[in-house]
Amino acid sequence: LTWLHKPISFNRPQVDLQRNRDWSYLSSGQLSINTLDGRVKVNPICRGFNQYLDGTWKFGLAKLLKSSGKWYLHISATKEVADFNKQTVKHVVGLDRGLRFLATSYDEQGKTAFFEGQAIMRKRAKYQKLRATLQAKGTKSAKRRLKKLSGRENRWISDVNHCLSKTLVQKYGANTLF
Repeated sequence: LTWLHKPISFNRPQVDLQRNRDWSYLSSGQLSINTLDGRVKVNPICRGFNQYLDGTWKFGLAKLLKSSGKWYLHISATKEVADFNKQTVKHVVGLDRGLRFLATSYDEQGKTAFFEGQAIMRKRAKYQKLRATLQAKGTKSAKRRLKKLSGRENRWISDVNHCLSKTLVQKYGANTLF
């Protein structure tokens, strides 16, 4: 490896933390995290996650990681829920995820619905071709554009999947078993 100008390095620091040993959630709303220099108490930003802090959830292992210059703490959470009641189910719908068709649903009345996936495949191919072109070019502006594109396709696919699931839930209503 003497031909390397710059040695290979992985610059995504992360660590697994065990609850009550390496990290704990204090009653004051602070997080106490164990470090090599002793415990550090920080005020976390929990936008949209206040429902998990009401005391009914049990926290477990946490992963502290740095991404895009910011530190994140991913905490696993579990909650006991009531057993499933079969008597409340109004509809039973079978789903099949695929590539040609994004999803195919079949309900208890024998109705089948197909959700096309061709347009999504074409758009993904377009993103792939654009990435390949920019990577081959290798200029500073191409790298800037690649950085701007990073994650855009995944965000778009997540939105498409969310819209699909929302459509299915609105179509069949509450008390549906998918």
